Amino acid sequence: MKARVLLVAVAAMLAASAPAGAADRVVERGIVQSIDSTAIVLRALDGTDVAVRLGPVTRFRLNGRAATVADIHPGLVAEVVTIGPGPALVVRALGDVERAAVRGVVLRIGSRGLLVRRASGRSVRIAMNARTTVWHGGTRLGLRAVRPGMRVDVYRAAGGVARVIVIRSAAA
Repeated sequence: MKARVLLVAVAAMLAASAPAGAADRVVERGIVQSIDSTAIVLRALDGTDVAVRLGPVTRFRLNGRAATVADIHPGLVAEVVTIGPGPALVVRALGDVERAAVRGVVLRIGSRGLLVRRASGRSVRIAMNARTTVWHGGTRLGLRAVRPGMRVDVYRAAGGVARVIVIRSAAA
């Protein structure tokens, strides 16, 4: 009899705790602005930017398939699920899997563009405009934060203009 009462009490506690976990579930949706091993930044439909922590238990999906953090890149549509204030449990992204990034070291930066040297040694001139954003470690910065010598990834819009500049490391 005691075992039955204990079993009923445990079942009631488990049933009562399940909705509380679901109530703490948060889903953020938007366009990926930047991502690294510690955080992902999404731009929501209302134009606000939302940063979500990533952790060692975060799983990644790209177009329905298992992926890594390196497979997720700016421009993808993403959904990030968290429980309470913890890191993301899952990042689900959709979109073109080709990364159209220019990765390299900033040689020069001006009001209308920047010059980036790729690992191959070739330099690429990339135009910028008022919509160009800069990110470093999940934080949005101004264009003035970009300096010669910095290692960056530059993601371009359809017209070739820099849409997002992700600072990978500061100038040496």
